[in-house]
Amino acid sequence: MEAFNTAFSIGGASLAWNGIILAVSILVAVVVSGILVKKRGAYKDLALDACIIGIPAGLIGARLFAAISSKVAFASFFDLTKAGLNLPGALLFAGVGIAVYVRIKKLSVAEVFDVLAPGAFFGLAVGRWSDFFLCDGLGPVAGANVPKFFPLVTFTPQYFADGKTVAFAVFFLDFLVCAGLGVAALLLKNRKAGTASRVTIVLYLFAEFVLEWLRDGSTRQIVFGEVRFNQIVLMAMLLFFVGLSLYFAKRAEAPVPEENPAEPEPEEKPAEPEPEDRPEEPESEENPAEPKEPAEAPEEGDAE
Repeated sequence: MEAFNTAFSIGGASLAWNGIILAVSILVAVVVSGILVKKRGAYKDLALDACIIGIPAGLIGARLFAAISSKVAFASFFDLTKAGLNLPGALLFAGVGIAVYVRIKKLSVAEVFDVLAPGAFFGLAVGRWSDFFLCDGLGPVAGANVPKFFPLVTFTPQYFADGKTVAFAVFFLDFLVCAGLGVAALLLKNRKAGTASRVTIVLYLFAEFVLEWLRDGSTRQIVFGEVRFNQIVLMAMLLFFVGLSLYFAKRAEAPVPEENPAEPEPEEKPAEPEPEDRPEEPESEENPAEPKEPAEAPEEGDAE
């Protein structure tokens, strides 16, 4: 089985196919997100920054949840040569890490996730093929009477011992789900901010919850009955995103009150018509000279 997963070896070092597939999946996510960032005119380094933040956070979450579900021992937490990653934990920690980074940058979380969603789902679709080389993400063993054709049926670890044991490839169904949601995120990118990411994430979590029942139960921790640890995590995340979607939908319908409603301005009174220009009155002529006082009357006796 190790030889099946080995791409090539140089000396004592070897490069595994599942590592190559994971590297290609990251590259696909970065390239697709970078193209969409450029088209949307968003923060130009957003796709690269999201990978720088999301990948380490996702690895921590994947390893932590794998240890909690007993898929890997806590003593081997930092020993990456030991297999054991948990996809729901990776998605949860990567999403939270990117959301915190976006808030620090004072960007819209809804708009950023809408831009990143198509690339993330296409990257996940490519990454699911790493399970083919690890012989993981498998379902029930295919019976003798079942038509065996790839990719619905693939190798199991036992196949390399007996040459005949094969199982249904649940990872292939995962690939189809992720690729379809990537296309859906592209079709919804022009809708209201947050619509594309919330709808596709809710559908993805529900699909993963259902597909978890198809996977081989021997590699999954059963919590009670048929319910598995991963399903509890997925259901918690699903309820959170459904509640978040309902909250934003209700918030969008509610009228937004004005902070300081302006007082109604008094009606303007019609301007009074300006008085018509009166013709200038002709300047009055100077008053005629008053009659001069008569000469003094002659004194008596002077008259002849």
